Amino acid sequence: MALFVRREKVFEVQGDAARWRAAKKALRQSGIRRVEAGFYDTEPPVCGCGAKLDHRDFGPNGPIDRHTYYLSVPLKEASRARELLAHL
Repeated sequence: MALFVRREKVFEVQGDAARWRAAKKALRQSGIRRVEAGFYDTEPPVCGCGAKLDHRDFGPNGPIDRHTYYLSVPLKEASRARELLAHL
């Protein structure tokens, strides 16, 4: 069953959503199915007055990207996926 397949993380990058999207698209175009893609926060929110405002978000380039993005594939296709992603 497709839900209970062991997966291996083949791609992980911090703060680069464009590269993550390109890697996800490359895996799908190469025929690797059941790619699990996701992200999580790596920095805890800045606490203080309760507003949780971070001074780094108000610079000339807008808010910074604090997410870590990852891609996981089934174990059978992990080596092929790593080989494909090495060229990105």
